Amino acid sequence: MARTTELDRQSLEKIASFFKVFAEPTRLAILQMLRQGPASVNDIVASLSTSQANISKQLKTLYEADLLLREQRGTQVFYSISEPLVFDLCELVCSKLNRRARAESAVVYEI
Repeated sequence: MARTTELDRQSLEKIASFFKVFAEPTRLAILQMLRQGPASVNDIVASLSTSQANISKQLKTLYEADLLLREQRGTQVFYSISEPLVFDLCELVCSKLNRRARAESAVVYEI
C-alpha cells in the first residue's frame, strides 16, 4: 500500500484557501454559466440577479484562484474557464449531495 505524505500547515492553508473559492453561491453560478462558453461581464451581470460590483468582485476572486481566463475585446472583458478541474470537483460534490438526498427521501417514504 502506498504511503501518503502528510502536508505541512502552510500547504493545508493553501488547500483550504482554494476550497473557500467555492463557498460563495454567486461564484458557483458564474462557473456554471461559463461552462457553456466565454461570456462578457455584461452578459454575466444580465444573467445573474446581482450588481455589477458584486459580479466584478466574484470574477476577481475566481481569476486570482487561476480558475478563469480574462480577455479584453474592445471595451468589453470576456471570461472563460481556465481550469476544467472545477467541474470535476462540482460533480463530486453534487454526486455526494444527490446520494444523501436519495437516502433521506428513501427514509421519508419508508413505513
